[in-house]
Amino acid sequence: IMSMLVGKHFGFSKEMAFACALTALFGFPADYVITTEVCKSVGTTEEEKNYLVDILLPRMLVGGFMTVSIASVIIASIFLKLL
Repeated sequence: IMSMLVGKHFGFSKEMAFACALTALFGFPADYVITTEVCKSVGTTEEEKNYLVDILLPRMLVGGFMTVSIASVIIASIFLKLL
C-alpha cells in the first residue's frame, strides 16, 4: 500500500510502484534476471524487447535497492529502541 502512495508521488502507475517494491523480496541477481526474462517474453521484436529493458530494468533495480534500504533503517530504529 505504501509503495502505491509513494509511486503516485513519483508519477508511477500503481502496478509499476508495486512491482518496484516487490523486487526487494528477490534481491539483486534475481530481479535482474526476472526483469530481463519478462521483457524477452513480452516483447515481440528485438527493438521492443530493448525498449522494455531500458525502461523497466533501472526502475526495478533502484526500486529494490531503495525498498531494502528504507526497510533496513526502519528495522534498525526499532531494534535500537530495544537496547
